[in-house]
Amino acid sequence: MQRERHHSVIKSVLFSLASGFLGSCASSVDIETDFPLPLIEPLPVRVGIIYDELFVRYEYFEEIPRQATWTIFLGDANQDLLDGLAQSMFLEAYPVESFPLTSTDFSRLDGVLQPELEKFEFDVPVGGNDEFVEVWMQYRLKLFDTDGDLVTDWPVSGYGKAELGNKEVALNRATVVAMREVGAAVSTRFGELPQVEYWIQERRDKNALPPEITVTN
Repeated sequence: MQRERHHSVIKSVLFSLASGFLGSCASSVDIETDFPLPLIEPLPVRVGIIYDELFVRYEYFEEIPRQATWTIFLGDANQDLLDGLAQSMFLEAYPVESFPLTSTDFSRLDGVLQPELEKFEFDVPVGGNDEFVEVWMQYRLKLFDTDGDLVTDWPVSGYGKAELGNKEVALNRATVVAMREVGAAVSTRFGELPQVEYWIQERRDKNALPPEITVTN
């Protein structure tokens, strides 16, 4: 009887150690991107882009009890996504530091875009019949005029999934799919936002040449 109790204690300790080991597993994913440039007609404006530290160094950390600890590096992917979009969407786009703009930037630009990654969620199944990794993302694009006044504050979301296989590889693929969905929405819908359309028309009116003056004798 004593021996059976001793074996039971040993099994309990081993199970606790195994659970602790599984809970301490760490996965690190540096999102590798491949974003084709959208083939669109650029909007007739020039913009600066504010890339703040959080956006270009974005790291997502989550500890899932009794499963794993995940660290996901999204900063480079964020900048790759926005660089490609801006290159296609505007006549000209380049990074600026912050407001107030320098005199050179003020004279050259029509507005300033500031992107944020507002939400990142994922699901990596453990056991069961679920064979897909899923990712949900929400960005927020803020457009300002050159004086720093807000033109629009637009949330845009993306969803991606990938077959499980290797968890890290699948998570990377699902994230890239979600980011591509965001990119497609931004490239096709941003210029159609009523506030953006109105702002572009204002810039057209402001930059229009005055009518030719006819001198009569």
